[in-house]
Amino acid sequence: MSTVGSASMNAGSIVRRARRLRFRVGPLALSELTGAYRSARPGSGLTFSELRPYEPGDDVRHLDWNVTARQGRPFVRKYVEERSLLLWLIIDVSSSLQFGTPGSTKADRAMQAAALLSTAAILGGDRVALILVTDRVEVEIPPGGGARHLARLTRALVATVTGSRRTDLAAGLPPLLRSARKASVVVISDFLDPEPPGPWSQLSRKHPTLAIRIVDPREESLPNAGLVDLVDAEDGSRQTLDTGSLRVRNAYARLAHERHERFRRWCAGSRITRMEMSTVEDPLAVLLRHFRDPTRVVR
Repeated sequence: MSTVGSASMNAGSIVRRARRLRFRVGPLALSELTGAYRSARPGSGLTFSELRPYEPGDDVRHLDWNVTARQGRPFVRKYVEERSLLLWLIIDVSSSLQFGTPGSTKADRAMQAAALLSTAAILGGDRVALILVTDRVEVEIPPGGGARHLARLTRALVATVTGSRRTDLAAGLPPLLRSARKASVVVISDFLDPEPPGPWSQLSRKHPTLAIRIVDPREESLPNAGLVDLVDAEDGSRQTLDTGSLRVRNAYARLAHERHERFRRWCAGSRITRMEMSTVEDPLAVLLRHFRDPTRVVR
């Protein structure tokens, strides 16, 4: 078992970590992210309100022909604009996310990005739901808004104790696939393992979906550092690599490129928008770049 943010924390340290996670950016930067998020989000759409007799000036496109035929006089469907949207966050909390430099591991960057997105959405008047997933759902927090809900989300991000080390992100999809209300979905993971395209294609047909892949530079290329012992964080397997060998370093880089291409193909095949975030980058800057120009990363 492991904790998302730390190996062990008491209540006081949880509160301190949650506050740091939420307030490490300045109010102007947060306001800028909120504005960029709102401008890039899908249109809110219309929700059915009531059915009433037609009056001069009503939009004829809203005529309900079935009711009109039954009643013998025209009836129209009245709609109201939805004032808030729903954002679902699916966050990978498996053990592979613990890789990286302390303070800027893949898990740290994933939690920071999730906290920023939650804050921007709630400040923008939207509701946020959270699913933390390994190869099973570790935590599910239903949609909500306001300061107390944001505090609950942040606490879950820093204090959840996971019961599994492995990854199966699709385990978190059933609540979204059952949901009748259209939402935006953001899934954050390192995407080391292939994901089945079927359920994700089904998800993206219902809800616009963004996949954020977290990458550490040491996963992309090996330095010439002699013999190095590698341990798989999820299954515990060990391997010794001779990083002094150019052949070994080239093979390592090829595997990293294959993971990148697999992620690109998976997003394209599932019609999911993709973006990548390095552990050496500021998550706020990466998110701002995306929301200012969401079309620059193609599906």
